[in-house]
Amino acid sequence: MFLFRGDFGCLLYTGDFRWETTSDRAKLARTTLLNALNDGGVDILYLDNTYCNPSYDFPPREFAAQQVINIIVSHPDNDIIIGIDSLGKEDLLLHIARVLKIKIWVWPERLQTMHLLGYDEIFTTKTSLTRVRAVPRYSFSVETLEGLNTMRPTIGIMPSGLPWVVKPSEGNDNLFGSLLTSRYNKSRCAESGWLQTDKSNGSLGSIERFHKYIYSVSYSDHSSYSEIEKFIKLVQPGNMKGIVSSSTCYVDPVYYFGRLCGVNQPVQNLRQKHKRKERDEMSLANKSSFSRSISTELARKLVRNMKVKFVRTQASRVSACRRIRCGAKILEDDYSD
Repeated sequence: MFLFRGDFGCLLYTGDFRWETTSDRAKLARTTLLNALNDGGVDILYLDNTYCNPSYDFPPREFAAQQVINIIVSHPDNDIIIGIDSLGKEDLLLHIARVLKIKIWVWPERLQTMHLLGYDEIFTTKTSLTRVRAVPRYSFSVETLEGLNTMRPTIGIMPSGLPWVVKPSEGNDNLFGSLLTSRYNKSRCAESGWLQTDKSNGSLGSIERFHKYIYSVSYSDHSSYSEIEKFIKLVQPGNMKGIVSSSTCYVDPVYYFGRLCGVNQPVQNLRQKHKRKERDEMSLANKSSFSRSISTELARKLVRNMKVKFVRTQASRVSACRRIRCGAKILEDDYSD
């Protein structure tokens, strides 16, 4: 996090963060933040609002990481594929490597990143040294896992705050693709029988399995909805803005948490603001359409007028030529007597 103070006031920028309260590391972070604020208020909070929606509530990372360990241990004869981004989830991979005392395969570019972070002995690009591989998220799919299983038994694990759901095609029970969806869609999958539950992990509860080769684990480096709420209650900012605007699940944090800070903008006002914006956009679109129709009609009239003038000019020229050439021209001959 970054804290700025000056004539502009006090600004707190969270960046990507998890506000967990269960570990010693989280307690240290809380103490450090409160000491930095020094009983002073935050004028504007720039918040990681990736999961600023009640649909996204998931357990702490320690819990989710243990679920990943349990999945790997329960499949001793399988290769393991873990879908990750080009940056992030390092703590999860380190936890797996240290608990299971293994190396983890990563692709060459990711290995360079790990070396820059100081993890030289844990990661490798040699597949013969480990059965656990971390692959780019974009290559993690049902088709990939089905192809790998034609060569060796393989399972995939998708660690994400967004549940990884597989849906069947219409009129066919065969699973053909995958998508990220909200809890609402996930519940519909359960009702439809697409969602399976693996209760082999005992006291840790159930692990969601959306395909015979795919497990979904709610592990994220972004705060869940309940964690965001706790953080805002602690900081009590005068105003706040979300730093993630391109997310498909984007919600202005003021919409849900404006009541927890000094923002004089209740939910109803925010909704009215969005409605006014939509009306203005529609009005502008209608005006543009009307202007285009007027411009088009004017252009058509100009073209018609030009055609009429051109035809009249052509007609006048033809008439003149006809008048000149009309009748017989009499030539006078000179006769000598």
